[in-house]
Amino acid sequence: MCEFQEYTVSKHGEKSKVEGKLWRNALREIEDSILKRKDIVITIVGSPGMGKTTLLNAVYNDLKDNSYIIYLDLVNSSSLSSSAWEFINLTEFYEKVKANSFNLLYAHRNEIGYTSFAKIREFPNWLRHLCLKRKWSEVYSYAERLYCMSYTKDVEGFIYFLRDLQNLGNVGLLLDEIKAEEGVLKELHKLINEIKLPIIVSMTPDVMSKINDSALSRRLKERQIELKLSEEDKVDILRMYCEEYYEEILKIDEVVKASSVNELLDKARTAYELALEKCKEDYKKDECIRRELIKVFDIGNPMEISRQLEAKIREGLLDLKNELKINYVHTKGKKIEEKGVIADIYFKTDNAVYIGDVKLSNRDNLDNIGNMKKLEDYDKEGIYEVKKFIITNQPNVNLEKFKVIYVTNEEIKKIIEGDKEKRNELVRKIIKI
Repeated sequence: MCEFQEYTVSKHGEKSKVEGKLWRNALREIEDSILKRKDIVITIVGSPGMGKTTLLNAVYNDLKDNSYIIYLDLVNSSSLSSSAWEFINLTEFYEKVKANSFNLLYAHRNEIGYTSFAKIREFPNWLRHLCLKRKWSEVYSYAERLYCMSYTKDVEGFIYFLRDLQNLGNVGLLLDEIKAEEGVLKELHKLINEIKLPIIVSMTPDVMSKINDSALSRRLKERQIELKLSEEDKVDILRMYCEEYYEEILKIDEVVKASSVNELLDKARTAYELALEKCKEDYKKDECIRRELIKVFDIGNPMEISRQLEAKIREGLLDLKNELKINYVHTKGKKIEEKGVIADIYFKTDNAVYIGDVKLSNRDNLDNIGNMKKLEDYDKEGIYEVKKFIITNQPNVNLEKFKVIYVTNEEIKKIIEGDKEKRNELVRKIIKI
């Protein structure tokens, strides 16, 4: 049976499966840089849902037991160092550093001054006294500072901490979902310049484009890995989650058109669960699932489904009338006398007339948009601006001056089956054109 996760968006700390050649290679490169203590900045760039967090989670889970991996989720942070000290002090990482420092100091207790009269105190008590005095030995001062956590809780203290920590073992700094915040970028630049250890940064393409500091941008681009979903990767990923049915799943349009790992897995899981539900009582369950998967998102008769979707959109326009400040919704298709064309959806606000149509197809193109083409130069209705739109399940529609609102077959089926949240989401898209 298939083993899709309930939630396809990863969170820090979750066990992560890494599949796809690009992701596997990136994982090996990152882990190799940490284990070999390379002085390198690796930047993972990808749109939301492309597996950046999944990748860093895998690094963290693979190496956290034998290395010192600091994982910072910076999606809502305006201070890198504050997030770092929060991670150090509030996770098991703190106890690990403290315990390993203690063991090292105990093994070398004579060399750090635990002799003669010092032995009046038990060694742990003597260490606590050492923390208060802050008089470090020459050889193992780094371990003493780590045990005592004797650092200022700012970026300078964090840099000092990282330098000491490198003497204990391999260190990797994972910075997930960095934003173009001036404070964060300034601290990042300082870290890159002043410490020599593997720093792995993940960000979206728009964040990368907003980095104006040319020196920082140059360092971040020295080893940049851009996450893009290839057809080969889709096969690898789906085979890993659903070995038995991945070939059938790859024939589903919604899966084929997926542009992110999250979307790919989400569509595949939905298709599998729908097929599984339909076939739960079938005697030949395996054959049934294979048959249902291929047509799971098929909308059936496009003309009939178009009429049903139009009715749901009008229903949504009326339900949201006050919220969206709609003055009038035509109850059925309205004839635009000047052009001799019937618009399936017609409504008004204070300053605009909205004219639209629903055109669905089970093929890869629309061949029934002739009436809409007659409205391409229809820009005014009296004093009102005319806003034109077409709602379709086909991504490539050639209509100038029309806003094309794309809906998937899955979304269409949900709306027709009574999903008001999806319906209202579509209505709000129309208003925003």
